[in-house]
Amino acid sequence: MQRAMFEREAGPGTPDDAPAGPAADAAARGRTVPSARGGERGRGAPFHAVPRPGPGRDGGLVEHLEHLERLEHLGAPAVRLAWAAAVLDTEAAPSLAADVAALGPGEAAEARARLAAARVLTGGGEGRPLRFSHPLTATAVHRSIPPALRVALHGQAAAVVAGAGYGPTAAARHLLEVHPEGDPAVVATLREAAAEYLSAGAPEAARRCLERALREPPGPRERAAVLHELGRSALPARSAAATAAGRPWAAPVRALGRR
Repeated sequence: MQRAMFEREAGPGTPDDAPAGPAADAAARGRTVPSARGGERGRGAPFHAVPRPGPGRDGGLVEHLEHLERLEHLGAPAVRLAWAAAVLDTEAAPSLAADVAALGPGEAAEARARLAAARVLTGGGEGRPLRFSHPLTATAVHRSIPPALRVALHGQAAAVVAGAGYGPTAAARHLLEVHPEGDPAVVATLREAAAEYLSAGAPEAARRCLERALREPPGPRERAAVLHELGRSALPARSAAATAAGRPWAAPVRALGRR
């Protein structure tokens, strides 16, 4: 199913010197293509739309952007792997990127070699994560993904990182980008991530997860629990320790007793 989704977007297999399929080619040129339901799919930002620095101020970035513009000619698997790496960001271990891109080991290795030769991606050897050659390259690749496919890739990434044991906070980063579908597993993962964020003293991150969980939405009984947890995340920073211990009332009560 994941491979079919990519093939609808990027074409089943493009020659080395051809654009990476109708949608990827359209995204690279700022055009739109019909979606499966009719109408137009959202635009992906063209690779060449990244602002170029002025003369004498490029710091070598122009060279990076020129290599990026060739991405569409590296073949569909390379485009898919680059998209997957952009979505995964710091979690872009080669095996995870290949799973998100729906590529087999051989296809992924060849795509990685092409991207490395074009100086789009680096790393990937000896367990090292895939990294883009420059932050602007990563930004441009991420912006070039058609919006509907970007959402689907984040959903796939959430499942892949969770299955690889990266924990609920890693999965939640991607779940925040997908559309609500009333999935109890999504609500549970977001609640677990919120609990971890609270324990780590990051109530803002916890609140984002819980607000997204409410939009999923949870069932009637679970909704009350999510609202309670959301209220806990909104407590003042001085009560964060008591909140993490499951006693959100403790710090405010102690403060009141000292008056």
